[in-house]
Amino acid sequence: MVVPSPSLRDNEGVHNPHRVKAVGTAQHLAMFNAAERIAGLGTWEWTLPDGGLLWSDNLFRLFGLEPHEITPSVDYVLDRMHPDDRPQADEALRALALEDFGDRALEYRILRAEGVIATHRLIVAAVTSGPRRVVGSVRDVTLERRLDHQLAARVAVTRALDGWTSREQGVEGLLRHWATAMEVSFASFWLPEGSSLVAQAIWRMPSPALEPLAELTRQASTGISSGLVGGAFVSRQPVISADASAHGLSARSAAIRRAGLRGAMIVPAVSGDETLAVVELLSFEPIETTERLLRAMAGIGLEVGYFLSHRRGELTAAVLTARELEVLQLASRGHSAAAIAKALYLSPATVKRHFERAYARLGVSDRAAAVGEAMRRGLII
Repeated sequence: MVVPSPSLRDNEGVHNPHRVKAVGTAQHLAMFNAAERIAGLGTWEWTLPDGGLLWSDNLFRLFGLEPHEITPSVDYVLDRMHPDDRPQADEALRALALEDFGDRALEYRILRAEGVIATHRLIVAAVTSGPRRVVGSVRDVTLERRLDHQLAARVAVTRALDGWTSREQGVEGLLRHWATAMEVSFASFWLPEGSSLVAQAIWRMPSPALEPLAELTRQASTGISSGLVGGAFVSRQPVISADASAHGLSARSAAIRRAGLRGAMIVPAVSGDETLAVVELLSFEPIETTERLLRAMAGIGLEVGYFLSHRRGELTAAVLTARELEVLQLASRGHSAAAIAKALYLSPATVKRHFERAYARLGVSDRAAAVGEAMRRGLII
């Protein structure tokens, strides 16, 4: 709205009280519009039964539009609403049509005009004097929900690591808790093997559309620097993409597209200057790249990397036999060869052979070096 320069006198220089009122109204409207923009808020009024709908200027902006770019309508909002959120919106509309005017709150996701998913919280109140009018406000709570997801993910990952008892159980719990907290539908865990990255575990929401992708992922491997997973592995930084199929594997990329997955978030588990594993999270919704989200995922990647750095033995094929591990574990606690033999009911000669085999497998030449290398690899604690 363009507001003319205020003047409290008419063309003859006579004080005009009507002009004072008009200027005051314009100033109040400008202040109202500014306040709505600062608060991320929009207001509306819906007149029943004719269905006339008025939006404040900032409500247009919350939908990614310029003020008055379209004629507001309920259908416009419903057409852009996430399908999962339509049932509660339809129920609210039915209640209003039945003149059930109790105060209501509704949270829903919409696809904005520029293609960004946003979350709105709508508050409804009714004014019944004169024509039936329903009035309310809409607030953009997208950032709040993102922060909720990031905090939930941090808590979920910490709990999953606390409950880790074995690689198979631990990785499954990590993927399930992390993906659920972030509200994504597919997750996979990748480990390096030679010059490739190999998918070691998956988690998915129950959906027939995801089963072909799950089968392909269980058999998948990719180049150490290929696609989104490889890019995160090499850079040691999280990668967020609006194209989940940019994976570098043609068959798997096609399965991702057929499943309808759009957003991808790839998080490397980093320890020092080394990437130990990569977690891939895929969503049916686009995932918007923000600095805050990248920092949050990098922090979780460091937490997982630190944890895995102390369990390296679980990330690779068995290097030592169970008995060799027992011998080195006791040695790390300061036990002599004779004490180890007594504790394990072995002869000293057998203990000596276990030490010698462990030296060869670990590429070291003495007991202290073997204990140190086994601890570095996470084979013993």
